Amino acid sequence: MNSKATSHFKSLRQLTSLGIICIAIAACSTAPATKNPPIPSHAYAPFSYKQAELAKLVQWDVEGKLAVYANDKNNSGLLTWRQRSAYFDLLINGPLGSGQLHIEGSPGLAIATSSKGQVEAESIEALFKQEFGWHFPMQELRYWARGIPHPDTRAKVSYNSEGEAATIEQAGWQVTYHSYSKVTGLPMPKKIEIIGTDIRLVLVLKSWFNLFPFPRLNPSFAPIPSPE
Repeated sequence: MNSKATSHFKSLRQLTSLGIICIAIAACSTAPATKNPPIPSHAYAPFSYKQAELAKLVQWDVEGKLAVYANDKNNSGLLTWRQRSAYFDLLINGPLGSGQLHIEGSPGLAIATSSKGQVEAESIEALFKQEFGWHFPMQELRYWARGIPHPDTRAKVSYNSEGEAATIEQAGWQVTYHSYSKVTGLPMPKKIEIIGTDIRLVLVLKSWFNLFPFPRLNPSFAPIPSPE
């Protein structure tokens, strides 16, 4: 092969190689990105461990705000929630046109006291349906407020980048966790949006305290250091 032919062959080979490289780069840039599972970055990960620990809670106190959107009306107010095993105590200042609404209950009985008087029902769900005409998912809310699904009903859970629940779909309700706050290092829900067929609730849980028993750290989990 003469020198001219050899030079032409080399040029052709270089162009071919360059073309292959360009095609490869284009393929990489247009290929769909693989969605990796979230990487938990706290000492209660993974979610299954935290869920098991939070399910053991028998008491807590939390203060914050509650907004209710139902029957073409919007109401909001301050919320104080005390939970002691199966007994609960809710104090709501502002919404529902009552000024102050105090609800306490245990299995088989719920009592609501407001400026309008006192009413009773066999459950808080029945009480809200009777007095306000919409359903209040208290049994599920006891778990959703902790960032976990109710254990007795099938649920679909999605996760955020921290490995916490981002959404829970359960019993006909859509629960969205907009933010979390740290309680002695434990990620607890801060802003929760709950949507049902006839109501939308927004909970802002600002201050958690008196959690017992306080969830234990996961001894087998070493937090992954954040990249610098």
